[in-house]
Amino acid sequence: MSSQFRAAVAEVVNAVAPLTVAVAVLSTVFLGLSWTTLAQLLIGAVFTTAGLFLFLRGTRIALLPMGEMIGAYLPRHGSTALLVATAFIFSFSVTIADPSVHVLVAQVGSFPDSGINPQVLAILLSGGMGLLVTIAILRILLDIPIKWLFAGAYIAVIVLSSFTNPELVPLFLDSGSVSTGPMAVPCIIALGLGTASVLQRKQTLADEFGLVGLATLGPVLVLMVWGVFM
Repeated sequence: MSSQFRAAVAEVVNAVAPLTVAVAVLSTVFLGLSWTTLAQLLIGAVFTTAGLFLFLRGTRIALLPMGEMIGAYLPRHGSTALLVATAFIFSFSVTIADPSVHVLVAQVGSFPDSGINPQVLAILLSGGMGLLVTIAILRILLDIPIKWLFAGAYIAVIVLSSFTNPELVPLFLDSGSVSTGPMAVPCIIALGLGTASVLQRKQTLADEFGLVGLATLGPVLVLMVWGVFM
């Protein structure tokens, strides 16, 4: 067993084990769980550990290199329009496939009286992520200060929240955090790092990072606009 494999297993176990122990202890003390239920909890934790390990390995082996290669190759060999289109499709795809998005959609679907179509919610949320990722990529290429984009986006969110159904505003705000899940974040960061790596100017932390922060606002803005017309 290689050291890299052992390190990956340890990382997943360290993430799942404390939560499993805490839930098991609290549930046993305060809820009086039976041995059968406790055994089911532990079996579920084992499956969760295995699934998370495979998920993270797949992300690191396939999606991370793909995002970095897209970000590095297209600015050097393709047009800006092709880079923008590819960045949108890539970020849209990884977001709509992210487990966190599926959890949110399932939760919204459990409230049939909300008036929100879960499938439309998933598409708009992922589209918002794709939109802001492409803007963030253009920011890197055009060397636009990130503070102006953040200021404009947050002002837009505040203004739009005044015209959106107040009951939906918390959901729309949470959508930004939900969309930056374990699958989307590494891929988006890799895309930004790849793009920044081929710039002629000196690389800085401002070039290589900031995509996730901006991308978080994408679903919020798109859903806020949608909420105004609902």
